Amino acid sequence: MVQIQIKDVKVKSTSKGDFEKHSFTVREMEIDDIAEVYQLGESNFKANLWPMLYRSWDEYEVTTLFNTDGDYCLVAENDDYEEGSKDPRIVGFVLGTVISKAGSAWSYGYVIWACTYTPWARAGIAGRLLDKLIETMVEHEGIRIIMADTDPENVPAVKFFTKKGFLEQKPHVYLSTNLETNPRYAHLIEKSRKANRLKLARKKSKNAARSKKRIK
Repeated sequence: MVQIQIKDVKVKSTSKGDFEKHSFTVREMEIDDIAEVYQLGESNFKANLWPMLYRSWDEYEVTTLFNTDGDYCLVAENDDYEEGSKDPRIVGFVLGTVISKAGSAWSYGYVIWACTYTPWARAGIAGRLLDKLIETMVEHEGIRIIMADTDPENVPAVKFFTKKGFLEQKPHVYLSTNLETNPRYAHLIEKSRKANRLKLARKKSKNAARSKKRIK
């Protein structure tokens, strides 16, 4: 059973599993949360499972969205966290943005990133984060449509969004190529490596010349 208490911008939820009770608070992300948000994403977006997420997730993604869309960067904080606890302080996050089209009265919400701490996956974190994100976007910018995308093989994510009413699905294909083995672009990689080697050799030569002058 999930019990909800709303106070100001916070949503507090307690979920009781077989043997554990999890309590967390949903709030806006703060600057001190950035490192933990990045680490949580880094631990979940594995290259062998979600290669596109793995390749595009980095610390700049978090800091950029925090600076440009801070109102739409939310975290779920472990209410019972203490230094040395087995569970982290930040147990979930959602990062979003609002897109406004020129000449259109419509604004679109977009869920860019969402992640929960795996051992707490059934605590209702993702649902509370998404609900609060949508509530904030509607309140601030009057969005009428919200979008999200995920790997079609990520069945739990597809089920989650479908349950939340995201029923209009459009196929989307991610394409990539290894430039080193692509005959059209492989020469660019080699050219870049040669330029870097030359730049490094020049730098070493300058440093050696400076060292000789100091000795003299």
